[in-house]
Amino acid sequence: MKRILRWVYRAKYRLLGRRMGQPEAPPTLERGLVLIQIDGLSFLHLQRALQEGRMPYLARQIRKGRFQVAPWFAGFPTTTPVVTAALLYGQLDAIPGFRWYERMRKEPVVMKRPAHVRRVAARLRSGGRPGLLQGGACYASMFDGGAERTVFTLSTMGLPGLLSGVQGLGLFLMVLLNPGRIWRILRMVARDILDELWYGLRSWEAWRRFLRDPTGLFRTAFLALGSALLHELLTFSLSMDIHRGISPLYAIYVLYDEAAHRYGPDHPVAFRALRRLDAYLREIDRMAGFARRPYDLYIFSDHGMTPSEPFARRFGQSLGDFVREHMAQPVTLDETVEPDDRRWRSWRYLMAEMRGLERTLSPRGAQVVRAARAYVQRQAPRSHEGGSGLPGHRADVVVRASGPLAHLYITAASHPLALSEIAVQWPHLLDALIEHPGIGLVIGREGEAVFLMGRQGARVVHADGRSSIYGQDPLMDPERMAREGRWLDGERTAQELARLARLPDSGDLILLGAWDGQMVITFEDQRGTHGGLGGAQEVAFLVFPSDRSLRPQRWRDARDFHAYLSETYQRTPALHSLRD
Repeated sequence: MKRILRWVYRAKYRLLGRRMGQPEAPPTLERGLVLIQIDGLSFLHLQRALQEGRMPYLARQIRKGRFQVAPWFAGFPTTTPVVTAALLYGQLDAIPGFRWYERMRKEPVVMKRPAHVRRVAARLRSGGRPGLLQGGACYASMFDGGAERTVFTLSTMGLPGLLSGVQGLGLFLMVLLNPGRIWRILRMVARDILDELWYGLRSWEAWRRFLRDPTGLFRTAFLALGSALLHELLTFSLSMDIHRGISPLYAIYVLYDEAAHRYGPDHPVAFRALRRLDAYLREIDRMAGFARRPYDLYIFSDHGMTPSEPFARRFGQSLGDFVREHMAQPVTLDETVEPDDRRWRSWRYLMAEMRGLERTLSPRGAQVVRAARAYVQRQAPRSHEGGSGLPGHRADVVVRASGPLAHLYITAASHPLALSEIAVQWPHLLDALIEHPGIGLVIGREGEAVFLMGRQGARVVHADGRSSIYGQDPLMDPERMAREGRWLDGERTAQELARLARLPDSGDLILLGAWDGQMVITFEDQRGTHGGLGGAQEVAFLVFPSDRSLRPQRWRDARDFHAYLSETYQRTPALHSLRD
């Protein structure tokens, strides 16, 4: 039976590969590498998913003893671009968050804009760093890591992608020869519509908005279709490259991250996304079993997700408005808290791919694609990040939030401000921030010293790494940290925060949302968040073959994972592959 399946799979993908202009590589005994990143899934939530049967395929392989699962700290800030840069390029100090402000350019940066990502990627490649993925393929990432082929990747968006070689009936064949995908897409769309009706419209006000504008249901279906198509194409592409013998392969799956941000990391919708991901893992691994070379599969996350409450919802005003209120003088503010548009990114990726396909379609087919792209452009929330709302003027204060982490820049000054300068010019601001119940930590610089300030005391991290504590340590004692779910000890946390504060593009002040052991305050509109400290967001996971003596718990961060993969796959070791 296995021989028949192998013949069927190889025949199918050989036909599709020819149709798409993607030839097979020669057979080899050299082991290939597949890296699957599950965005936002913490070690704690993975454990729960495995125990509750949410990921039956992965749980079965771990029970067989083929694989181990371990927690690890992937990097700080606990956000995807930071960890991805460390994994692909071995660098951690080029990115201070998901959003920040470049004082020299006088320009905000957000790591969902292709132009901004390309600029950061060029910085990561400086010094001759080629990236981990040379000769391989990269999917749904921010950075390409030196991959020869990139699809749905921001740093190379606009270059030829998945559908660049498809001619005529190629796309139709991709669907016809994968009928299981059609069923999965329809099921995902139906499930997401039901979730929106049941969980998204729980209040009378939400139902009134829906009854006034029933097209919201069509919008939900459209968003669900985009997400389903993206993830099916992503899985198809990985399977195609495994068949072709390409290595290394790297892909990021965002289903759980999107659901956890919107509903919360413990919500049934978020855990249902893990069942879908488990099915994708099974499909990818089955293809590895039929490939023309042996493959090794690593499954990991970049960070976790902590339940959260928005600062504005709890306290009735945004963080920027609170800052402006306590500067005791009129200032202009640039604080953009955009609507949650994560679900639209699937369509943005797809439309970028379809733009290249238009040239190969019939006039009627091209017209349909153009109409779809126009609809996405009209419906997708417009990002206003990057402006203060005052054309031709520069704001005096810029606030850029990445979940529970916020960088505050006082741009009325032409240089980064020391704590003493802030205290002299705006004497009430520091006290107000430190005493605010929604802010757990205020971080500033004075020369080479970094001050970590809480309501009951402060820790000063000196240039040589030593710490001085005044009053109660704001990073908490070890027993409380263990009780509240902290992953890093106080000294390690202090060093990570000091490193962040010394980055050239970090804010004059850095603020972390308060964490009470159950929930963290976030500066965005989210029910699950990451980017700072506290709870499951700190603890990522790594699934790896059981015969490897890895100790991810001892790694500094994703730079050590990068070093391990680079060194190991130069020697092409014989590892297990995940399969029945």
